[in-house]
Amino acid sequence: MNETEEKKDLSDIITTGPPVAGWAAPSKANIIEPKYKPGDIYSYERCTHCGYCRHVCKVYNTSWSETDYAGGRNRIIKALDRKDIKFDNEEIIPSVFRCMLCGNCATVCPVGVDTLAVFQHLRKEVVRKGAVPAKLVIIKNSLKENNNPFLETHADRFNWCDACDEAEEALRRGKSTFAYNESLKAEDIKAPKEPTTKVGYFVGCTSSYRNKELSTATSQVMKKLGVDFMVFPEERCCGSVLFRTGLEDDALELVKKNYEMVRKSGVEDVIFSCSGCFSTFTLEYSKYANNNLGFNLYHITQYALKVVKEKNLKIRYTKRSKEDPLLITYHDPCHIGRHMGLYESPRNLLKKISTLTEMKTNRVGAMCCGAGAGVRKGFPELSLAMAKNRVEEAEETNVEYLVSTCPFCWRNLKDAIDATGSNLKMVDLVELILESMS
Repeated sequence: MNETEEKKDLSDIITTGPPVAGWAAPSKANIIEPKYKPGDIYSYERCTHCGYCRHVCKVYNTSWSETDYAGGRNRIIKALDRKDIKFDNEEIIPSVFRCMLCGNCATVCPVGVDTLAVFQHLRKEVVRKGAVPAKLVIIKNSLKENNNPFLETHADRFNWCDACDEAEEALRRGKSTFAYNESLKAEDIKAPKEPTTKVGYFVGCTSSYRNKELSTATSQVMKKLGVDFMVFPEERCCGSVLFRTGLEDDALELVKKNYEMVRKSGVEDVIFSCSGCFSTFTLEYSKYANNNLGFNLYHITQYALKVVKEKNLKIRYTKRSKEDPLLITYHDPCHIGRHMGLYESPRNLLKKISTLTEMKTNRVGAMCCGAGAGVRKGFPELSLAMAKNRVEEAEETNVEYLVSTCPFCWRNLKDAIDATGSNLKMVDLVELILESMS
């Protein structure tokens, strides 16, 4: 929100859509592609307040507050620009931090406002002005002191490996690659010229400390795929939560350490089971490395599908018959869906495993689980309410399993299933792959 910056010329705003003020999203036939650059943090100037984004914003459709959808938030930014309203540290927090940055509003915006870029920049600006939610300060301090947001000690990051032979072997492989000595400082650890493997698994904080089933299942799936891999003994938080909550400056040290760690390891492929880590490496780390990371990035669904095809492996849920297949539906995580455009590899795997039924909103239009961008931590009741909405939509498909590929989605939707007494079973796709390879 810098008035000295050159703003976009609004003369290229064109839409033939009816002024329905958000009662329905515009059809593609009613939209002429606007002239804008992705990442334009000033594209809020293009907002015509048509209200289309109301229809797809689950925060607004839960709270019914005008400050909770993109158009309302753009009004606040414009009013601050014009100094029509004063910046208030306490009043600004809910309107800025109740957004999951899911990006659904951007998909229906007829004038091409890049809401993700705009609102991430807005958070960065308000944080710099001192408007920081108390819970976010706790996360920030934990990341600085412990390299994770959960107030856990860094030394315990790989405790989950003790109960998984495949992970224990991968950790040994990682320590061997780095000639690892726990008495050394991280910057003093050197990698040999020849790494012990070309594949690394970046586990992530949530899978290391909370959803250990996911990191275990991923390790076992990699073994069954016949892939030797390492885990990185000096892995830190990827910094996703900092980027999403306006603390980008604090994230850069984590980016630097993780990037240098992977480069030193000599691996060619880095695998992620966490959608948030995967999108952060792809979007933010790539910027840091000027779009030349020096290694390939794969979400586990992409990598597993690639190996299955290369080796002509068969995966099928054999605990049920063809006459009585397992009925599943898939929830698209925002991190790999709208943010990354990764829709088909999870579905291709699921179709190999059993019978997939789509929810009413899916792919680019999928409803968010409600956990993203710090909303679960800062506004837990709102987050759970949105997860309940998604569970209701899943129940309409009359399936047995609700499947996703993100630990945040898994946790939030699982909590909603428990809270509503739903008969759905929440599983990560990696767990289902493992069951289908046994």
